[in-house]
This record gives sequence, C-alpha cells and structure tokens, in this order.
Amino acid sequence: MAERPNAGALKAPEGQPSGGSNPSLAATFEFHLRLNEGADVADPKMGTAGSQTTIPAHLVRRLNEHGVAVGFGIVGDYALRLFGALADAGLPMLVTADEQGSGFAADAYARLRGLGVVGCTYSVGGLKLANAVANAWAEQVPLLVVSGAPGITERANGAMLHHRVKDFDTQLKVFRDLTVAQAVLDNSVIAAAEIDRVIATMLATQRPGYLEIPRDMVAVAISASPDPIQLQPLPVNEAKLAAAVADVVSMLRSANTAVIQAGVMVARRSLAAPLLGLAEHLGLPVATSSMSKGVFPERHPLAIGVYQGAVSPSAVVDVVEGADVLLSMGVLPTDLNFGGFTAHISPTHLIACTDTDVTVGLRTYRDVPLVAFLPALQIAVAEGKDALLPAEHVVPEFTPAGAVPIHVERLIAAVAAHLDSRHGFIVDPGDCLFASVELPVPAWCLSSAYYATMGYAVPAALGAGKADPKHRPVVLLGDGAFAMTGIESGWCAFNGVHPIIIVMDNSGYGTQRPMCDGPFNDIAPLAVEKLVDVFGVGKGWVVTTEDELASALSEAFGYDELAIVHVKVPKGSISPALSRLTDALGKRV
Repeated sequence: MAERPNAGALKAPEGQPSGGSNPSLAATFEFHLRLNEGADVADPKMGTAGSQTTIPAHLVRRLNEHGVAVGFGIVGDYALRLFGALADAGLPMLVTADEQGSGFAADAYARLRGLGVVGCTYSVGGLKLANAVANAWAEQVPLLVVSGAPGITERANGAMLHHRVKDFDTQLKVFRDLTVAQAVLDNSVIAAAEIDRVIATMLATQRPGYLEIPRDMVAVAISASPDPIQLQPLPVNEAKLAAAVADVVSMLRSANTAVIQAGVMVARRSLAAPLLGLAEHLGLPVATSSMSKGVFPERHPLAIGVYQGAVSPSAVVDVVEGADVLLSMGVLPTDLNFGGFTAHISPTHLIACTDTDVTVGLRTYRDVPLVAFLPALQIAVAEGKDALLPAEHVVPEFTPAGAVPIHVERLIAAVAAHLDSRHGFIVDPGDCLFASVELPVPAWCLSSAYYATMGYAVPAALGAGKADPKHRPVVLLGDGAFAMTGIESGWCAFNGVHPIIIVMDNSGYGTQRPMCDGPFNDIAPLAVEKLVDVFGVGKGWVVTTEDELASALSEAFGYDELAIVHVKVPKGSISPALSRLTDALGKRV
C-alpha cells in the first residue's frame, strides 16, 4: 500500500532514534507537509489561449479533448498534490483496492473510450502497475500512466527518500520497456509540449505512455498552446492504396465464397462502422478473433462467431478455412488468436490487412494501413444494392435439466440466455475465455485474450462501467482469477458501478489440468458469495445444480446492485472449446 504522510510513516535518519521529539524527524515531516500543501498553486482551471496554466490543468484539458472524464488510481504522499490538482481541474481519480486494479480499470476504459488514465505514487505504486501496463502494451491499448514523484529539490545530494529503489530514475527505466513514449515533467519550459508528444504518440501507435511529475512541479506555471494536439497520422502511399483496393476488389469478384475476419485493430482504430457497412453491402459472413470478440455484433445475421483455430466449433472452422477468400481485417497473428497456431489458412486465399500494410496472396502493399484501406474498400464496392441478409440468429435460451450438476458448456448456455443489449461482457483468461467462443455477445466484449493476465475482468468492470454507463458489465471468470482481484468488486460498487459477477468454481486452475495436473493446480476454496456481507452492499448466490443456476441468474440479472453468483462445477469439467484445443495440441504444452 502506498504510504501516506503521517509522522509514524517517516523514519528517522539511520543512527538516530525515532519519535516525535526528534528535531530532525520533525523537520523532515514538516518539509513533506509543505511540499504537499501547495501554497502557491495556480488556478487549476486556467489554460485558455495564450494564458499560463499548470501541468495538471494542461494534462486534464488534453485528456478531456479525447473523451477522458475520470482516471483510476491510488494516491501516496508523492502524488497527493498531483491528485488534488487533477481533481480541481476536472479529472477525479477513482480509488481501487490495489494499483494493478487501477491499471486494469483504466485499460478497460481506454478500450471503450479510446484513451485511459491511471495515476499512482512513486515506485511502490508505479511498480505495482507494471503488469497492467505490460498487458496494455501487448494488446495495443492507449493507457496513460501518470505518476507522482519526489520533488526536484528534495533529491539533492542523492537523499535516501522513501520508496526509492536504486536511482531516482529506476521507475522510469522500467516503464521505458513497457510504454511507447515517456516524459519526466521537470522543466516548465517544455512540459506542455512533452505532454502533447506522449499523448500523440500513444494515439498514433495505440500503445501505453508514461508521465512522471515531481511534486514540486505540480503548481509551477507553464505556457501551453491553445490548439488541439497535432496527431500523427499513419503514413499512406496513395498509389499503393489504390492498387491494393483494386487488387482486393478483383480477388473478391472472382471468388465464389469470401469471409471477413475482423480483428482487434478494427476496434482500436474505430472502424466498426465501415466494417459493418462493407459486410452488409456485400453480404459477407463475419468472424472475429479471440481478442476482437464483439467488434462485430455477434447476434447480427452475418456473424458466424469467433474463429480461433481448433478452439472454434467445426461449423465456424469449415466456413473460414473453406472460403475462396479470407479478408482478414486487423487480426493480430498471436498464438491464442489462432488456437495455439492450429489454424489452417492458405496464404494464397488470404488478404491480410494490418495496421500498416495490406498483403493480397503473395503481394504486399507497404504504407497502406487498415485505417485508410477499409474505408477506401467500402467506397470502391459501394455501387449496387445491399445484399440480402440471412435469417436472424435464434435468440439463446436455457432450459435447466433439473437438479443435476452444472458443466461448463451448460453454464455458458445459461449466461448467453440472459445477456441482451443492455449488457457488456468481460471474460477472464482460462477456460472461461475458451468457452466464450460459443457465447454470442450482443454488445462489446473485453478480455486479456493475448497477454492473458489472470484477474483482469473484475477491475475492468469498473473502467467499463464508467466508460459506457449504458451497458451493465457482466463478468465471467474462474475461481483462481477471482482469488487474485475479486476484492475489486467492492470498489466497483463503491464507485457506482454494479456488475453481475459470475464465478465459475472448478476447484483450481482447471485450464491447465488437462495438460499437466498436480497440486500446483489446487487453490484454497473461497465462499465468494459472502463477500457482499463484507462490503455491506450487494447480494450473493451459490449454486451447484442447473435449477439453482437458472434461478440465481434470473435474480441477479434483475437485481440493480452488485451481484456475485458462485457457480460450482465438477472438478475436471472443461468446455468443448478447451477439449478441442487440447486434442489438437496433443502433448504440446
């Protein structure tokens, strides 16, 4: 936990006794209070054209320009003035149980809003964020870390200040490997330009960034441009773009069958609308990937589900792998996206559109990014009437089989029957993620589907609920993941977000048991449904049969506050998707 400024938290210099009577300790404590009081704080709202502003006020103005209304984080003494100034400027930092939870919440917010912010104190807060930021890098999420830090003046002579590790730039060095752009805002002359550079680079690359603000710089006056940030568009070769579009149109016209696979970069580049228009006009079936589930509405007549190699049902695999042309839009070629590389797609049938290039069969067009190509392709094929759409998908239903044990596939069927257009869906890595390939979501879906960090889903519900209040988060995760971050469900409710959390309890790390079992897959049992009593808000259920499951889900989906449904499935029960994957991989682990 980040330290707070109290006398007991600050130790006396080595060799001197601690205690309130020590004049050296008292002076040190008084110095820390002076740093955090902000005696000469500039007006937090200033920042208009040609005027002076402050680092927090300018940062908040830039974040507001890009749709960021709240941040997430845990304060500490090096960040007290910073958090206060951010709140005064219009950016409250919502408190979570742990810094990693703040990072996952901000990550989910960024996935839905296009940019997210997590705040922290120096080292003990920042270094606990490393895993969440690594997740954002791997999955291309523009997550901005804003860290407080020791003041410039108090670092004189290498003072042994609390939270310091090796050098004062140790935390910066860590985040240089995890973010695309970094800045320590210790120079008032260039501070505004540095903030703009970091945010612009993040948005151009869809990667996380890092800002570090010494606490004696929080109230310093700076100058800033009144103009919007100059964003950095991806380079586009217009001649190659035209050639790539013509090549793809020709290939599509000569094909008897074609399928679109929509990847996560469609979401990151806000291309869902042109994708939908292209698919509907041409009448092309659309599959998604594990990372992009929900980027195309999965209950749309053209949706065929998630294509994930051997993980997917044969009906999906046959359509995708049997097509004359597979139009791959922004799909990242990760192992999990392709079921441990069990996909079988002929390169000569593949049109691969990435964030930078388009490859048609064996021909590659450089500097033709997806963000330029997809709208251009939609325009090129716009003539004529829209294709007739197939019949609507049958709305999922669930009829319990009675007082019988709940197996994974039946849990998925029950959840699918309760989801509707009012809900967003968040799923944690493991068998919940694999099983969800057969759960059609009506709106968005979030997961750590490539980096696959356990414990993402519950804190992500807070960020998702704040980013999109119109969709109530429904969370599906295993007992192992809930043990890691389930406590964040209370902080969701504390911050006004009331998810429905469904915990699939298979008595440990069930995804790994089919590959290699042992006591390392066993975890302590938890009565997770009773956490609501600890929080003093919400309602919990524990179910072991299909009858109980149907009743509990109906109550939970009709309940307005935090809902935790503890679903006990038999140990060893796995989803059909995980069974297909393990069969395909054989002894490879």
